[in-house]
Amino acid sequence: MLEAPWRKTHTRKQIAEFSIPSGGTIFQLRASRVATMSPPGWLLVSKGDGHCIFNPLLGNRIELPSLQKLRCRPPLPAVDLDRLKRLQRGPNRIHTIALSSSPLLSRSYTTMISIHRDLMDHEPLGFAFLRSGEDAWTLVSIESHLPRSSVVRLVHYNGQFVALDAHNRIMTLNERKGCMQLQLALGKNFRHCGYLVECSGSLLVAWQIQGEGDAPVIRVFKVDLKKGTLEEVKSLGNVSLFLNYNSSFSVEFNAKYPKSYLKPNHIYFIDYIDKKNKIYSMDDGKVEWHCAGEWFQPDF
Repeated sequence: MLEAPWRKTHTRKQIAEFSIPSGGTIFQLRASRVATMSPPGWLLVSKGDGHCIFNPLLGNRIELPSLQKLRCRPPLPAVDLDRLKRLQRGPNRIHTIALSSSPLLSRSYTTMISIHRDLMDHEPLGFAFLRSGEDAWTLVSIESHLPRSSVVRLVHYNGQFVALDAHNRIMTLNERKGCMQLQLALGKNFRHCGYLVECSGSLLVAWQIQGEGDAPVIRVFKVDLKKGTLEEVKSLGNVSLFLNYNSSFSVEFNAKYPKSYLKPNHIYFIDYIDKKNKIYSMDDGKVEWHCAGEWFQPDF
């Protein structure tokens, strides 16, 4: 069942191992950081100050420019000029990353990132994007009335980049203006950060909250960016969600994904409290333990 989602674990320092829960190891990858990303099939691989995106199934590797190679679109506000100078000094790191489409399917695609200070400092420094064929990142402005906040999720949905920050605000990239614009303040005061995931053509946001006896509960909402509304989802039907720190995805169970060790209408997640991998049932709210590791969706 090679076409099922893979697990990503770290067997030793700086070695990521990919495997099938029902079988053995598929391959190992040596890097200081290996992060899942959207669209399916691609990974962010970091070694020292260098970054690339990598498709492990086909072996395709695309190098990314240094984070010090930045430019801005004029006219440049004073706050962005100061931010540009700080970014160019470094050291910085890619915090979240998403692609507009798979480089295997289109020669014209855009890579978007949020940038933080180095690993010892979680200060958010903003967004940047890179069009295919370019050799420098373009710094993205943020609407002046929005306070700076850490971006927790970044996806590409319905033709636009969508970000969720730590204050539960959803922003989208206006690429023509080079600016992030507020679309929706979710108004939820949950303790932990949400997850953005596309499911059956809809954009969902999922939160882990604590139920009775500190048992984890997952609440899922459908986001309508045009109407600016949230609608709670009580059932996923024949679909399950796989929630990862950097990127999440959904799987529809059919002939391609038969019901075996993976279950429909469930949510696979890492519990914030004890850091254990668990499964949450949308049917009855029961929580089960599961094998360790992040989930990765190969692009078949």
